[in-house]
Amino acid sequence: MLTAIWTGSKAQAPSWRLDSCIDYALSHNSSILLAEAQKRRSQIDLMQSKMKLLPTLQLYVNQYYNWGRSVDMQELVIVRNRLTRQTSASVGASFSIFDGFATLSTIAANRALAQAAADEAAQTALEIKADISRAYLGNILARLTAERLTESYENVLRQIGKVHSLTIRGQRTTADLLELEAKAADISARIAQAESEEAVQMQQLRKLTGREEPFSTDMAEYEFHPAMEIHPEEDYLPHIPAVAAAEHSVKAAENSLKAARGALLPTLSLSAAYGTYYSDASDAVFREQVSNNRNPSVSLSLVVPILDCGKAAGDLARARNDLETQRLRLQQITEESAYNLLQLRQQCALLKNQQESLRARQEYCAEKLRLADREYELGSISTAQWLEAGEDYAQSACDHLQCRCKYLFQNIILNLYYNGCQKE
Repeated sequence: MLTAIWTGSKAQAPSWRLDSCIDYALSHNSSILLAEAQKRRSQIDLMQSKMKLLPTLQLYVNQYYNWGRSVDMQELVIVRNRLTRQTSASVGASFSIFDGFATLSTIAANRALAQAAADEAAQTALEIKADISRAYLGNILARLTAERLTESYENVLRQIGKVHSLTIRGQRTTADLLELEAKAADISARIAQAESEEAVQMQQLRKLTGREEPFSTDMAEYEFHPAMEIHPEEDYLPHIPAVAAAEHSVKAAENSLKAARGALLPTLSLSAAYGTYYSDASDAVFREQVSNNRNPSVSLSLVVPILDCGKAAGDLARARNDLETQRLRLQQITEESAYNLLQLRQQCALLKNQQESLRARQEYCAEKLRLADREYELGSISTAQWLEAGEDYAQSACDHLQCRCKYLFQNIILNLYYNGCQKE
């Protein structure tokens, strides 16, 4: 007996709360991991653009081979068909003094893009959290619906047993018994449908969380759920990552336009180098040539763009178009988010009122079913009337459950927008 109990406890799937599913998905969901990788990529791009502000230092080592005419440095005559080799080495550094503020604008654009990538990753996580909440509550709703239907099914089975005895004694007709059996078969089919929906929602939940091991949802935490405070949509908009990402994309486009304009301006750079060389065309030894051929240099370069076949003008036009596109996208996302949040608030208010009315209707149908049970035993109502009372109670219980889950889901979504993941 102890072995059987221990084996059953090992085989039972662990029960997970909603916050446990979300926490697990944050480190295992493929969409979230991809968004985090893209966020790290944008941070690398920002770091690389900042590195362009630093001077560059390079080492050059060259080996030249020349076959043909050359100058004999000893005799100072031109010789033919002679192979000469020359080795040179130098260290050079360069620094951009002015580039039309293109580098600074690029850094600002990449910084905004990095912030936009972070907001997009947060938006992806928020959408995954919403999908997990929907699947989690859908699984619970299907399970509770199956339980309510099972109660009705067992009630019909008990009534079938009573009617069977009454039919034998001639107090009920066979039609009443067949009608009850048909109702039992119908409820059994609905139970199977609810159980199938429960399995589908669990499969979706496992896919979203990225968890391969089986687990079950915790039903107790949603038995009594308090109403949450509902804020106006203006309070939620700043907390929506999609809106923040669109705003940062607009800032990135503005700075990209500045960088494109800076490409039309002259550039000024400072360079310095120090090098030496050795050639076998001279009879001097290696150390003497390296010492005598040292060549330090400093240069100041000014580059004025004159003609580039329209490349800079095309980049400028593209940057302007991108800016206009991002502004329109920001307007669209803001309007859609405000509309969706307004719908959520209205649905929450409506579902809150519906919960009270549906709860009262469920209590009324339960009392009506109890009265119908007594009247049916006394023979004062028909089987069809008793089945109608039972169907009304089952439907009212399912409607109340569905309304409660919808109301809870809408509140969870609002809290995801306003306060992050809803824990309780």
